[in-house]
Amino acid sequence: MSSNLIVRYLNLRTLALFLLYAAISFASYWTAYELRFDFHVSDHHALDRINTVSWVLCLQLMLLLATGQFDSILSYFRLPDVFRLFGGLFFNALILLSMWYLYQGNNVPPRSVILVYVLISFLLIASFRVLMRIKSSRGLEDWLSMDTAENVIIIGAGEVGAGLCSDLMNKTRLGMRPVAFLDDDPKKIGRYVHGILVANEVEELSAVAKRYSASKAVIAFPSASVKRMRQVADLARHAGLAVDTVPALTDLVSGRAELSQLRPIQLEDLLGRETVDLNSEDIRNMLTNKRVLITGAGGSIGSELVAQILDYVPAELLCIDQTEIAIFNLQQNVLKPLPNNTIKVTTRVLDILNEPQLQNLFIQHRPQVIFHAAAHKHVNLMEDQPVEALRNNFIATKQLAKIASTHSAERFILISTDKAINPTSVMGATKRLAELALASQQRAADNQTKFMAVRFGNVLGSSGSVIPIFRKQIAAGGPITVTHPEVTRFFMTVKEAVGLVLQSATLGVGGEIFVLDMGQSVKILDVARQMIALSGLREKIDIDIEFIGLQPGEKLFEEVQHLSEELLATSHPRVMRFVAPQNTTFDINQLVQELEAVMQSYDAKQIKLTIKKHVPEYTPAN
Repeated sequence: MSSNLIVRYLNLRTLALFLLYAAISFASYWTAYELRFDFHVSDHHALDRINTVSWVLCLQLMLLLATGQFDSILSYFRLPDVFRLFGGLFFNALILLSMWYLYQGNNVPPRSVILVYVLISFLLIASFRVLMRIKSSRGLEDWLSMDTAENVIIIGAGEVGAGLCSDLMNKTRLGMRPVAFLDDDPKKIGRYVHGILVANEVEELSAVAKRYSASKAVIAFPSASVKRMRQVADLARHAGLAVDTVPALTDLVSGRAELSQLRPIQLEDLLGRETVDLNSEDIRNMLTNKRVLITGAGGSIGSELVAQILDYVPAELLCIDQTEIAIFNLQQNVLKPLPNNTIKVTTRVLDILNEPQLQNLFIQHRPQVIFHAAAHKHVNLMEDQPVEALRNNFIATKQLAKIASTHSAERFILISTDKAINPTSVMGATKRLAELALASQQRAADNQTKFMAVRFGNVLGSSGSVIPIFRKQIAAGGPITVTHPEVTRFFMTVKEAVGLVLQSATLGVGGEIFVLDMGQSVKILDVARQMIALSGLREKIDIDIEFIGLQPGEKLFEEVQHLSEELLATSHPRVMRFVAPQNTTFDINQLVQELEAVMQSYDAKQIKLTIKKHVPEYTPAN
């Protein structure tokens, strides 16, 4: 639609509203006189009515214009709109009443007429707006067609639940009909929200679902704890209900999402933990106005590091990744949506094994804080390609650490893994070697950089992790493949992991290995069963679980520390520090020479034995 057509449409719309409100005002004024005099208006008052009708109507229309009644979207009519309409008409009554007292009733309508006139005007205009809202939410086809909406129970009768109920009632195209509320507050039970009963407490979900023939429950308290979300999800599963949840509170407040944009509850909502209490001031002091480099910036951890570090307003953020598509996705999904354009952000497609390019990068940008997240992390893939794992995870890390030290970077934080602890996989062993490379560089005579590593477990939903694999298998109809019925893993959300990485970076003075508190380990079999239930399916009926045995390099359970390491507390309750005895005989350069020599053969068995020679706790698969 061209700008001329838009202007013409708006003018026609405003004119139509003006004529409608003028007609309503005229009818209200005329009727007010009739009601005041019991439909027998004397000639004297009839003449007054004719003489005053023009300026009384003009005054009311001016006040309606001033309160935005001609600019409102007619299909939206909520309490704020009611108050604005009432405010304009109330002010009109005040003006007319003050004129009556000022002129002693001469050429001014009687006081009772004024009050009745304003009241009728309000009722008629408000009724018109309500009808327009009903018309927009329920078109003719909705009234005539068969109602196929599913019955929905809203859990949470607070502001979010009330807003969601209103949205679902208005947007019938969503196909959901609120039939009842449940809430933990006993004072709300028995009351009505938008005409819908708060039927009972949340624990009575199953009984209420049967009573109202509901097929879905919607969790409408976005700030609820993970524990409470898990409890409600279990109640819904036992009641045979599908479970949706509203968007995150931060997305609702920022306007990135609407209440009606529901999503199925996911495993990440149930396996996550309470919000981490970070010392933001320490992190701010570490990052604000600093030049920060992130390697592997397009990965799960790297992209979350980018998002969180930008909140602390660094002087420059340099993001590098070996994969072109990863940098593209970072630009599209993380960098472009961010409103802060004052921070200089540089992205580069760069292989961290390319020493000349890295040297040039450090000369040009002089990074002060480095987060090294680039790595080959997939256990099964790396088991058959130890050369690639060594190059990317160990040799590249050693090289990057030396360059950082040469250019006097302040801090260097390696993103490590719990698989580096008593490793049974090539991937875990090479990450352990990377930790040793940092320790060696920390001890170098001319070093001024604080080197540290941070270990944590699996990140929920990261690429190649078990949860996306299970989702794909469920979508394909199964079976879900689990390696062993007793296999367990530690899980963290990416937001929690990165927050604690930043916190750990503030605690290090150089040479530490930090380990994040990963909570209780979780059985992978339980994860599979929860995902089946969340998908609305049944194990052994709709989808099967198949055990395929542990793969080469995989452990039955992950460990939290080496036997030679001593666990020490830090100032943060969710971060621990490991201190290993100094190995004065360890020669990193001799290790590199031996590995580079054996890597030329591409003999996986011999490479693994060479690694074991320098990492005694490594137990190679097969």
